[in-house]
Amino acid sequence: MRRALLTGSAATALVVGTLAPAPAEADERRCSPTRGNVPVCSTDGSAATATFLDPTATVRGARHITLGEQMYVGPFAELLATEHAPITIGQASNAQDNVTVDARGGEGIEVGDDVILAHGSSVLGTASVGVRSRPLPQAVVDAGVDTEGGSVFLSFGAQVDGATVEVDSGVSALARVAPGVTLPSGYLVLPGKNVTTQAEAQDPALGKVRYITQADIAFNEAVLHVNESLAREYTELHRVDPSAVHGANIDPGHTEFNPDADLPSFAGEEQARPDFRNRVIGDVDLADTFARFAQRTGERIAIRADEGEPFVIGHVDEMGDGVVFHALEHTDLHVGDDVRYGAGAIVHGGGRVVVEGQPDEQTVVGDDVRLGDGSVVFRSTIGDGARIGDRSAVVGTDLPAGALVPPGTIVLNGEVFGVVEW
Repeated sequence: MRRALLTGSAATALVVGTLAPAPAEADERRCSPTRGNVPVCSTDGSAATATFLDPTATVRGARHITLGEQMYVGPFAELLATEHAPITIGQASNAQDNVTVDARGGEGIEVGDDVILAHGSSVLGTASVGVRSRPLPQAVVDAGVDTEGGSVFLSFGAQVDGATVEVDSGVSALARVAPGVTLPSGYLVLPGKNVTTQAEAQDPALGKVRYITQADIAFNEAVLHVNESLAREYTELHRVDPSAVHGANIDPGHTEFNPDADLPSFAGEEQARPDFRNRVIGDVDLADTFARFAQRTGERIAIRADEGEPFVIGHVDEMGDGVVFHALEHTDLHVGDDVRYGAGAIVHGGGRVVVEGQPDEQTVVGDDVRLGDGSVVFRSTIGDGARIGDRSAVVGTDLPAGALVPPGTIVLNGEVFGVVEW
């Protein structure tokens, strides 16, 4: 069972393979997340520049991991390195809930500045993300896309396995870049696609990638700003009350997108449960009592209303390990009764434009829905009794009551887009 090791009222991230703080870095803007440097890295740094690691994060080989400033590392993320396979992550990047960065099967992983590793994504082996760059494709230049600053986005469940992903690119939900492939600047892998050749990585006509757009860049900028703000405010919250960044507890608030700090409620009663094995954060209104919720849920679960809020969640039928709830800023999330959540399922709030100029439709999951292992729901309405298969994604869609989405299927904007190829 992977969880924080509690010492008194405050745990620290699970750090294995080190017993003392690393020596001072020549570059003071970087730190190693050794025992003395978690959950705030560096522990005595300014909140405006510190990196914050949720106490449930697992860090192995901390002396061989180097983190830049203003990083946010979310609940149950894993950073796994060795002497011969180090990890470097740059400034203002983030590794969100249940992300895995595992260099142990290769020779090291380098992640650059302004890289977004979204919920459930992974970087494995010998890999580079957001470090190298090249001139943008002419089609992107002709479209007037302004990429000043540079960023990379790995979406929900995406994987970079022994590959290179250059600056100003991205990998969509449940998509993959395979060993030895370089995804060049200016390209985004489409949902569910498995890019296994260099030709597939840079030729949209082959159906695996498209050119990046200005909307992609704007979305990345917003996500980066949110996570830099969370790094700062969780650091401040920890310094005021170390127990507050554990278990079922308050969100930090004090941001323009989430100004108020709220406690979760169980069966109508606001509660802080810092010793709870899972993370339930902020304005989360659960129909279950705490005892019933704890009995019905597994491990490594993150329900995090620290950006969008509120989350209203009905009685849980069953919730497997590694489930994630989150929402984009200024959006909420409503889930019905008797929903069964498979291991690694992601339910993410976000507005869906139905009528131009009208308020966005919020993300809603109905009663008696079944979400398969590794499935993704984003910016969607899921009707009562719907079944979403293992490793399927429903994005930007109004899914009717009783609908069946087969395993490994991508439903995008109301249409079947394709299958998950890996």
